[in-house]
Amino acid sequence: MATPDRTENAPSARRVAALLVAAAALLAPQSARAQAHRPGWVPDGEPWRPATRAVEPAVHVPPAPPSEFAARRAALAAAVGGPSAIWVEARGFDELDPFFQDDDFLYLSGSDIPDIALLLVVDADGGLAEDVLFLPAEDPNFELWNGDRLAPGPEATAATGFGATEQLPADAEAWTARLAATSAPVVHVLSSPEWAAPEGTELAVSGRRDPESLRGKLSALRLVKSDHEIACLQAAIDITCAAIRDAWLEVRPGAFEYQPQGALEGAYLRLGSERPGFASIFGSGPNSVTLHYNSNRRRMEAGDLLVIDVGAKYRGYCADVSRTVPVSGTFTERQREVYEIVLAAQTAAAEAARPGMTIKDLDDIARKVIEDAGFERRHFPHSVGHWIGLDVHDVGGRVAIEVGSLFTIEPGIYIAEEELGVRIEDDYLMTADGAVKLSVGVPSDPDELLELLAGRP
Repeated sequence: MATPDRTENAPSARRVAALLVAAAALLAPQSARAQAHRPGWVPDGEPWRPATRAVEPAVHVPPAPPSEFAARRAALAAAVGGPSAIWVEARGFDELDPFFQDDDFLYLSGSDIPDIALLLVVDADGGLAEDVLFLPAEDPNFELWNGDRLAPGPEATAATGFGATEQLPADAEAWTARLAATSAPVVHVLSSPEWAAPEGTELAVSGRRDPESLRGKLSALRLVKSDHEIACLQAAIDITCAAIRDAWLEVRPGAFEYQPQGALEGAYLRLGSERPGFASIFGSGPNSVTLHYNSNRRRMEAGDLLVIDVGAKYRGYCADVSRTVPVSGTFTERQREVYEIVLAAQTAAAEAARPGMTIKDLDDIARKVIEDAGFERRHFPHSVGHWIGLDVHDVGGRVAIEVGSLFTIEPGIYIAEEELGVRIEDDYLMTADGAVKLSVGVPSDPDELLELLAGRP
């Protein structure tokens, strides 16, 4: 059960300690306030969208040109080196399930088509000797049921920006023969293929955490985002923030957790998102302390806190934003005390963030605020953040935060015995001057948050 209201009195020792720690972080020489941000990042050379906007953002980012994907393939070839070959395949098709392209394949090709593959042949200087997209042959029966599909030929080559398009080899033996024709001494793959490597050719399967493998090289390239990728992520974030506002309209005692979830996911589709980037979390009361709770079936009660952890996908890129709101529209004194400690921890980490720091460094900063306020590690059991991109927990590994990378800062406090959980999560872009908060479309300041809740019909 939620903790009953306390009588009004002076701020608790924990709250005072949290505020003092946050103030010290702000005054430290290496700290500076997170950069002011106007919502709606767009690529260089284009105007910003207005900072003030209605709940429904005007979101449309044109597709990236084929040249952007060609540049990514060339960069991967140079990183892997040669002479060698690189083989990557797409996911298979099941007509009864929605198809979502594999992140790595989408990053390299821009092609949202199942059952295809690509082959890069790298010369001794790291240049692309071959750049081939393999497509299924034209199939009128398939297209009758599923719609038009690219087939190999000049039109597909021009549309995709590959050096050539070819028909998919018919079986494993045909794949082996096609790879043998490249004369590459080593073929780099992300996972073990169904075909056998040609005689005399080494098959290099990527290690999960090997930075020198194909996966490691590809993950390093995906970490720093292009202007187009940043625009897509900002669009996903804008949609997510607008959808959270819609979800709040359904938060009240007696409503079920799935009711605000339905409003949120409906807003995703209305605003141009393809789908949720991960299972939406709407955890109220005792469910607020379960980190990845997502069954969302409980009836919310007066006095509960509701943790919302959600993210829309836009052109494959995924946002990740968390807010914690009082179901009744007001915090108890205890709830607000914990909320402000979490917000102080997030603020301290965000304003200290600089290129070259790691997420672990930011975790240490946020964790100190929480622990100095009297809480233990068990009350904050997860990391303070992670990379975002094509995946909600995007690739990149435990490396320094570079200019152009995007990441979350999401401290939390979870007190199981009080059925009280608070998580605040925002999405940030690292610039040369520090972290820019992109998820400004929905407030985290407790007074602004309560003002929005008070406006519910």
